[in-house]
Amino acid sequence: MARVLLTGATGFVGGRIATRLAMLDHPVVAPVRRHDDHLAELGVELHLGGFEAVAPALLADIEVVVHAAATAGPDLATAAAVNVEGTRRLRDAAVEAGTPRFVHVSTTSVYADPSEDVRVVDEDAPLVSDDDEDASPYARTKASADRLLLATQEGPAVAILRPPAVLGAGPTSTWGTRVPTAIAEGRGFPAPRGRSFAFVHVEDLVDAIETAAALDDPWTPSPAGPAPGAPLVANVVGGHVTVADYLDAVVDLLPGSVPERPGTDEPAWTGRYATDRLPRKLGLAPHRSFRAGMAEIADAWTTQDQEEPR
Repeated sequence: MARVLLTGATGFVGGRIATRLAMLDHPVVAPVRRHDDHLAELGVELHLGGFEAVAPALLADIEVVVHAAATAGPDLATAAAVNVEGTRRLRDAAVEAGTPRFVHVSTTSVYADPSEDVRVVDEDAPLVSDDDEDASPYARTKASADRLLLATQEGPAVAILRPPAVLGAGPTSTWGTRVPTAIAEGRGFPAPRGRSFAFVHVEDLVDAIETAAALDDPWTPSPAGPAPGAPLVANVVGGHVTVADYLDAVVDLLPGSVPERPGTDEPAWTGRYATDRLPRKLGLAPHRSFRAGMAEIADAWTTQDQEEPR
């Protein structure tokens, strides 16, 4: 079985990846900042120190790197340290260690904000610039990380997967816990209600990561993975609704009344992200619906299967 180094294993998406890999009996090595009992129970080999633990020696027998670590916080310096320099350190270690494959979990937030007349944003659309002060630190630094990997001329075969809003239940889920908590507490959500809201179910994203990693035979180039020297870049999008659809679904699942109607009525982009490259290159397409993702979130809030949101 392929031995995988996974970053971000204590997070929402990374935790789902770790669970999937454990189910498939792939040995997982995870650099983490703190011990995690659940990961240990899954059999994940934990290395304390976070990115400081990443070195070529740690990747000596690794066949696939799955890079899911990121921070979406408001501080640019912190975002750069994690999203850019963390990616650089991991990339450099993989190159030196001769790791065959590198799967990077990016985001559609890397795209420069489209004008209202742009109907489709594909993988070749312009990225947010490093000095775009109108963009979030998350968008700026994730775009920088993408450029860093796209410019890599040697080393592993690279796949860059760009999901939009990832739906699913989990204590650190942005769209399943953090945004609903903010709305419940009256902090609102200042996004135009008419704007397109692209989504993907977390398990569909994990499907794409598993396929891009070509875990069945990671040492041999195959149609199910990127060719060496030619990074694969693909949006991983399950569908499109509106911000209003998402916010109204959140209001419906929250216990009690919401202090104020979330969202704004400003004009907004109503286009979509291209979805054709993923099935063309990897042979799969997300299939889980918006309703399924929100139902999972609603069930977690109702049954408190996740930690108490706060």
